[in-house]
Amino acid sequence: MSTPTRLDLKHYGHADAAEIRGLLLDMHDEVYQGSDDPLAGREEFAKFVDHWSAREGFSCVVGYDQGEPVGYAYGAPLSAVTTWWAKVTPALSGEFTAETGGRTFALSELMVRRPWRGTGASRAIHDELLHGRGEERVTLLVHKEHGKVRAMYEGWGYRTVGETVPFEGAPELCAMVLVLR
Repeated sequence: MSTPTRLDLKHYGHADAAEIRGLLLDMHDEVYQGSDDPLAGREEFAKFVDHWSAREGFSCVVGYDQGEPVGYAYGAPLSAVTTWWAKVTPALSGEFTAETGGRTFALSELMVRRPWRGTGASRAIHDELLHGRGEERVTLLVHKEHGKVRAMYEGWGYRTVGETVPFEGAPELCAMVLVLR
């Protein structure tokens, strides 16, 4: 696949969740086909999609190349009572972990279908999702063993603030943060 000349980047919100759910799940199935990750199955992943898209502040960008879905990114602001930072080690300061409901945007997923990897599609989708956000920072979790993915995010300005296993059955993840303003 050659570099897309121009991606059509479409925004979706909480009210669009039912409309885009199948598309998100289908692209996920394609991207994770053959994966041995216990959390990569359609039914497990659907729980994450439903959890995040149920939030009022849910935001999603889907990229299209000549009408063909390329990939997507989505997330939502962390609530004032989030447990996002609770299991990060080393423990972070209370000042760092204090959330207001509008301080930190959690980027839950970013994925691009194989033919469009290495074309800049990931960065375009990521940047469009974050463009104009009011939060002061973005956080995401990356598999600790996925050094190439971590390096990509570091190249975009993210820094690792610790490691976490946020729930039973989850792999070791690196918590990363990008300051927006």
